[in-house]
Amino acid sequence: MDRIQLCASTSTGVLRQDLLDLLIRSDAFTLTLLLAPAGSGKSTLLQHWRARCMARQVFYPLQARDNEPLHFFRRLADSIRAQVSDFDTSWFNPLAVASSLSPRLLGELLADALARVEGPLFIVFDDFQWIESPSILEVMAVLLEQLSGHVHLIIASRNHPGFALSQLKLDNRLLCINQHDLRLSPEQVQQLNCHLGGKALPADYLDSLLGMTEGWVAGVKMALLAYARFGTQALQRFNGSQPEIVDYFGHVVLRQLPPQLREFLLCCGLFERFDGAFCDDVLQRTGSALLLEELAERQLFLLPVENQPGSYRFHALLQDFLSRRLLIEAYARLDPLHSRAAHYFLRRGEYEQALQHAHQCADQVFFLELLEHSCAAWVRCGQFGDILRWLEPLPEVQLLAQPKLLGWLIAALSLSRRFHQAHYHLELLDNLLHNRPDTPLDPATRQFLALLLGLFEQDKDFVPPPAWRELLGPGQDVEIRACTLAVIAYQYLLAARLQEAIRFASESKQLLRQCGHSFLESYTDLIIALCHRNAGRATHARKQVCLDYQQADQASPAWVNRATAMVVVLYEQNQLAEAQQLCDELMAMVNSSSATEAIATVYITLSRLLHRRQQQARASRLLSQLSCILQLGNYARFVSQLAQESMRQALLSGKSAAMEAVAERFELPARLQAGEWETVRAYDESWDRLGLTCVYWLQARGAQAQAARILKVLGASLQRSEMRARHLIVEANQLVLAAATQTKTQQLEALSRLVEAHGIVNINRSVFDEAPGFAAGILSLVQAGLLSVPDKYRHYYAEFLQGVQVAPVADPLVSGLLTGREVDVFECLLSGLSNINLANK
Repeated sequence: MDRIQLCASTSTGVLRQDLLDLLIRSDAFTLTLLLAPAGSGKSTLLQHWRARCMARQVFYPLQARDNEPLHFFRRLADSIRAQVSDFDTSWFNPLAVASSLSPRLLGELLADALARVEGPLFIVFDDFQWIESPSILEVMAVLLEQLSGHVHLIIASRNHPGFALSQLKLDNRLLCINQHDLRLSPEQVQQLNCHLGGKALPADYLDSLLGMTEGWVAGVKMALLAYARFGTQALQRFNGSQPEIVDYFGHVVLRQLPPQLREFLLCCGLFERFDGAFCDDVLQRTGSALLLEELAERQLFLLPVENQPGSYRFHALLQDFLSRRLLIEAYARLDPLHSRAAHYFLRRGEYEQALQHAHQCADQVFFLELLEHSCAAWVRCGQFGDILRWLEPLPEVQLLAQPKLLGWLIAALSLSRRFHQAHYHLELLDNLLHNRPDTPLDPATRQFLALLLGLFEQDKDFVPPPAWRELLGPGQDVEIRACTLAVIAYQYLLAARLQEAIRFASESKQLLRQCGHSFLESYTDLIIALCHRNAGRATHARKQVCLDYQQADQASPAWVNRATAMVVVLYEQNQLAEAQQLCDELMAMVNSSSATEAIATVYITLSRLLHRRQQQARASRLLSQLSCILQLGNYARFVSQLAQESMRQALLSGKSAAMEAVAERFELPARLQAGEWETVRAYDESWDRLGLTCVYWLQARGAQAQAARILKVLGASLQRSEMRARHLIVEANQLVLAAATQTKTQQLEALSRLVEAHGIVNINRSVFDEAPGFAAGILSLVQAGLLSVPDKYRHYYAEFLQGVQVAPVADPLVSGLLTGREVDVFECLLSGLSNINLANK
């Protein structure tokens, strides 16, 4: 009977069941390759697997002397004979190596000998990185080509084995477990910590530890041993300078490298990521790409950068170790390396990387010049967060010495709605200009900064000073002129002067494109689209928005503006699934530097979509979050949009208490008592939307006559304005109120006049939503046979015009907190089932 070698079940280390399950699949592959740096847990994993594998195993732990062919094959044959009694040495004799037998023939003989072994057999090579002999590697390659299906090889190595694997991959005969698979998970770190006798790790320390070690088993173990001895203080100080880490990397990584490769590796430790071209340029050498490939094959903690072929980075601990060694061994080289790296990234337009290296240079003049250049580029593409991140930490003295940087900071603060800080820095600039008239800053720049801050802080209440026209005068800087035109166009939009807004925005758009201001150009597109939409030119607006969106780069901040306009188009055309998908994408991208128009549109539209699907808890949370955001400035216009939507949702849900709460919150009773909607006035969006909010509330309270009077005043105001889309919504609400006292014929006549005045294309989803009951009135006329609706329109708005009911979607808040039986009970209660009937059910 064959002697089967079984490992002791009490092997060291934490059992990693996920990896063990993966390795157990090796019986389906010719070769299983464990490829990872030293200290990644390869040997421990093999030990656990061998303890559980009931098939015959040949375990061959390799050493440096095994790289000699005669020694390798003799030990291999002895190992096989020790485990497999029916292995016939007449088919293979290691001494044949000495007689110059070709590696190919030797490999074929070995494969033939193994083919005659009965039953499954695993041959396990550990530490295969010692094998570099061409003869051995060629035999292994031939063996893998011809190996019988019942024989499997497992190779654990720090380096890529020196034979081709492509055919094995194509034939699906290769299972590869790499350093990414071998990383410890948070749960496994806690298990190992317990195994080493440490107390449970707090979550923040666990995250920090994994961030530094990247799950590398040896690094984690070193950190946990320190934690077990010295507590959390040891984890706080854990980095590449720990004696154990220094000893480990010094021995495993640096000491085994030839001098040229060692120096190359040491210098690369200064950089976050690098490729062949970068290393050639910065290290002033050639052939770096080949060296990087060699280092990667050695598995020296060199990790490929995702989605950047040929680019690499170091394991965090190794980079920390290398940068510290470079500081000790080659301090004089640091400044030139940083300088060349900064210039390299600057040429590529990678300003963040360039600044990081320039900041380390002795030449701080170069750093500040680069910072000015970077801020100018970031303003043009809308990366205001980057400007704030670099400029805010600078001392005030340095900002005053670089007035252009102070100007970029004021602009970024204004556009990020940090108005108090913007005012403070604008005062600093004013004092500088007053005390030092020779300051190299164009006075027009200061005027523009004040204009920008005033508009974004005061919104619709902003009144531009007469001096703004000087910014458009002859000989003015093109960028100042272009940006001023955009700001004034937005101010005209807020004042409902749509034609002037379009004219200014169109001129600004052309100049901005010339100057490369992609972000503000997208802002002018948004202004133009909103103007056309508000003017009742829905088709024109949709075409331009779709065209702009198709050409937008999603990686740029300008995409947020274009995608926001696209959300409105999709929503109003009733393409709700697409609108929600785009809203979800935008929610992950809008930030403090995004246009308030974009933020409010995304939050309100997504809330409306969720409410329609009866996910009321999520819809309400979004409106609450928007309310918090709008507290940062004078945003009466957006607050009125929030009020209208809050009241609309409460009305549709039949929640009278919620409606009363909204009315109190936005002071509707006090406004009514003050007669706010009794007199026609110039158009004001806040006044319009709060008026509609009041109409919803009064309707629910049965005060239709009072609601009708408000609609009449709003309608008269809108009749005088260019806001045709808002006028349409008010008139639709008037039709809903009047329908209660009209015949079907009178309702049809009123609807016909509305369509004739505004065009059917402008009666979109927003009209149906913001005039509750309007869709039901149209449907009643259709069902009575009095109204014929175009097929395309009926298709777009089938939900309203064909009586199609939207299937409610369970609110995840409810489904997440309740069991299945509790959800059934909850739904029965909502349906009005009594307690007795509920108990019987």
